[in-house]
Amino acid sequence: MEETISVHDIFQILKKRAFLIIISMLIGLGIAGFLTFFVMTPKYSSESQLIVTLPQDDRQTNNANDVNGNLQMINTYKSLITGDLVINQVKDRMSSDYGINMTQEELRKAIKVNQTQNSLMFAINATTDNASKSEEIANLTAEVFQENAKDVMNVDKISIISKATANMNPVSPSVKKNLAIGLALGMIVGVGLAFLSEQFDRTVKDSKYITDNLAFTLLGTVPEMSAKEIAETNRGVQLEREAHSINQTGPQKPTRVERESSSDNDNQKRRRRSRV
Repeated sequence: MEETISVHDIFQILKKRAFLIIISMLIGLGIAGFLTFFVMTPKYSSESQLIVTLPQDDRQTNNANDVNGNLQMINTYKSLITGDLVINQVKDRMSSDYGINMTQEELRKAIKVNQTQNSLMFAINATTDNASKSEEIANLTAEVFQENAKDVMNVDKISIISKATANMNPVSPSVKKNLAIGLALGMIVGVGLAFLSEQFDRTVKDSKYITDNLAFTLLGTVPEMSAKEIAETNRGVQLEREAHSINQTGPQKPTRVERESSSDNDNQKRRRRSRV
C-alpha cells in the first residue's frame, strides 16, 4: 500500500524530532565557528586610488566616446599592473624595502584593479593575510605603475590621489555569514535526519497504523502502565500464585519439632491438674 504524508504529519514529525534538529543546528554552528576562528586565515585589504590625465588630443577624442575609452584604458592599466614589468619591480622593492619575499604569482593573486564607473579614476587593491603587507603592496604597486606608465603608454600624467592605509578589519572570513551558513546547514541536516529516523522507525505507534497501513484486524489493546503499576501488578500475581499453590497442596503437616512441642504442652497441663 502506498503511504502518503500530509502537511500535518510533516509538522508532527518536526515537532517530535525537534530536539534532534536543535542539536544538529548547534553542531553546525559550532563547526562553522571553529572553522571561522581557528582554521580560516583572516584576509586584510588596502587600496590606493589613482587618476590618469590623457594628452589634450586624446581628451577631445575621449569626450566623444568616454565610456568605451575608459573601459579600454582600464583593461590596459590592469594588464600593465599585473604584467612582469611592474610585478618584478614590486617584488624586488618588497624584498629590499620591507624584507618581505613574495613570488610573482603571489603578488598577482594579491593585486586587483578596480575601476570607478565612467571615470579615469581607478584603484589598486591588495589583499593578504597581513594588514601592513596589504598596505605596502598597494602603495608600491601604485608607485611603480606611476613610474613606468608614462614610458609605455600615451598618458600625460598619473596622480596618486589616495595612498593605501592599513585596515585592521579583516575582509574575510565573514563571521556572521559563516555562522549563518553553519546554522542553516545544521538545520537542513537535522530535518533530513528527522525524516530518516521517522522513515526507518518500524514501531507501531497506534491502532490506526495496524488497521489502515497493515490491514490487520485489531484484537485488543494493552494500556500503558507506569513502573509503579507494573511492580504492583507483579506483586499481586505473585500473591495469587502462592495462594493457588497452598490450595492445591492443602494444609501442611506439623513437623517433628512442632509435634514434640505440642506433647510437652499437654504433659504440663496434666501435671497442673493433678496438683489441684
